Amino acid sequence: MKRIGIFLLLCFLPALLSAGSLRLHNDSPFKLRAVIRAADGTYLGEMVILPEHFNTWSSDYPSFGPGGQNYSENPTRSMTPYTVYWYCLSGGVYGISPNKSPGEAVMAKNSEGPRMCQPQKKRKGQSPYGAKEGDEQLFDQNDAGSPPNIEN
Repeated sequence: MKRIGIFLLLCFLPALLSAGSLRLHNDSPFKLRAVIRAADGTYLGEMVILPEHFNTWSSDYPSFGPGGQNYSENPTRSMTPYTVYWYCLSGGVYGISPNKSPGEAVMAKNSEGPRMCQPQKKRKGQSPYGAKEGDEQLFDQNDAGSPPNIEN
């Protein structure tokens, strides 16, 4: 019995010691960009998620997008709770999901805000799985400094 307990501890110890993660579910009909910020507003990472798809963001791995992992460990501030900002690929805000705990599932349709995107014109040769040469990039949204406020 003691061996089983030690075995289970060794199996689950990495999961217990790992940093935070969020399960991001884009349950909307739009392709969305999820930007994750720490409790103090520090940019942690981002990813584009196709409609009706999900992805897992983790602070264990380098993030995607401009700036990379800008968060530096500082014992006087906390990373949690996380806030997820959902952006339309046209540049508008889809919604905000505040106060998310590590390991939580975050769904775009449950966010606060307009939860609507402008329909994009279909371009010939555009891939649904990522940017191609000539596609617009959304880097300027992270250069704004502070996250947007959404009033209901």
